[in-house]
Amino acid sequence: MKLHLIISSLVKKTNCNKLQLRNLLLIGLLLRLILLLISSFHPDIRNHLDWGIRFIDLGPKKFYENIFWGVSWPNQPLGTMLLFAFTAYLKNILFSFIEFLNQTIPIFPSFVIPYLEANLHVWMVKLPFILSDLGIAYLIFKIVSQFKPKHAKLAAILFLFNPVLIYNSTIWGQTDSLINLLALSGIYLTYNKKYFPGIILFLSGFLFKLSLIIYIPIFGLLLLKRITDWKKYIFPILFFIFFIYCLAIPFAFGAKNPFQWLWYMYNNRVLVRQGSMLNGNAFNLWFLLFGLDFSKSEFSDFFNLSYQFWGRLIYILLLIPVTLKFIRSKLNLENLLSTLLIFSFGSFLFLTNMHERYLYPIFPLYLVLIFLNRKLYRLKSFLIISVLHLVNLYNLWFYPDLPLLKQVLIWDNFLIGKILSFIFIIYFAQIYKNYLLNETK
Repeated sequence: MKLHLIISSLVKKTNCNKLQLRNLLLIGLLLRLILLLISSFHPDIRNHLDWGIRFIDLGPKKFYENIFWGVSWPNQPLGTMLLFAFTAYLKNILFSFIEFLNQTIPIFPSFVIPYLEANLHVWMVKLPFILSDLGIAYLIFKIVSQFKPKHAKLAAILFLFNPVLIYNSTIWGQTDSLINLLALSGIYLTYNKKYFPGIILFLSGFLFKLSLIIYIPIFGLLLLKRITDWKKYIFPILFFIFFIYCLAIPFAFGAKNPFQWLWYMYNNRVLVRQGSMLNGNAFNLWFLLFGLDFSKSEFSDFFNLSYQFWGRLIYILLLIPVTLKFIRSKLNLENLLSTLLIFSFGSFLFLTNMHERYLYPIFPLYLVLIFLNRKLYRLKSFLIISVLHLVNLYNLWFYPDLPLLKQVLIWDNFLIGKILSFIFIIYFAQIYKNYLLNETK
């Protein structure tokens, strides 16, 4: 029996009403909250904690110019820093309230105070990304219910309870779920001719991170294909420009205008602090060729051209036929999501300075495509890619501590990672070939 039939048999195939969806989301939330309580610090989250605390101490004008940091320099845009500052501020309020209860109520269990003091901030930082997981699951449910209503619940389940996605948001506490929720919601709303919220949500993602800038060409083509009246997209763009102008005012130290500061911030405080490594622990082409070697820079020469140049050249050459097919094809959901999938998967595999987390965007896309076209997008492949990516997320950080698995992964200059990198490239080649050879609907 095919794998998707085995899993489908475990889920009752009935139309999912709101109560069923609500229960599903509540179970997904409960699972994440339990893991939140029992898991400890992922090593990488200390940045998020430090940035939030320093933002409150320094204020927006001095934040990016500060030279003393507990972990590392801030390398994310102002939206992310405002979010971390808000979570730190909210943690302070909650902890002060708990201390007040402890001091005024004799039966209050005082032994929880040290535990909350050590963990409450971590919980608050992770919570927005846990909620974003639920938001993406809801979006997947809504999308799939439009063409396969009996399978919408299964689609949401496959996302909500995928260990690799839970690890990213709940164990690690990374921002990927939030920026993907904003980008996918914006693209989907724009596709459905809800231009104002769609454009605003899509652009808002770049206030938190720039990793999905790769979607801009397809989003621009989507606007050209979908909108006949230019006023329908000019107004939300102007509104967003005004919004970020106001948002940047508190940060704009000594600048003539907030836009000048925004340009300064992205070019001198965000983009230059991304490490410039050839590979940032992503199982991709560069890992396959060189293993995990942080000493290699993306600006090192190869035939008198930098690795960065070669990576971008490979990526652009691969995208040209995909983009041309998208332009020529009739606009439908399968073509749109397939193109986005190739853009995101290809960037992870061939661009330099890629981190392991940057494969996240393919999972909601691939999951919807499984129910759009099971001949080209197979559930078995989705599950295998999920397992391989989970190994990639664990690689290098080795959290939680599993000594045997760690020894296997680091053996012979991360040979396992090289093998998995090659498997990822094989899967990409299959997706790429199938999309280009598939007849346009």
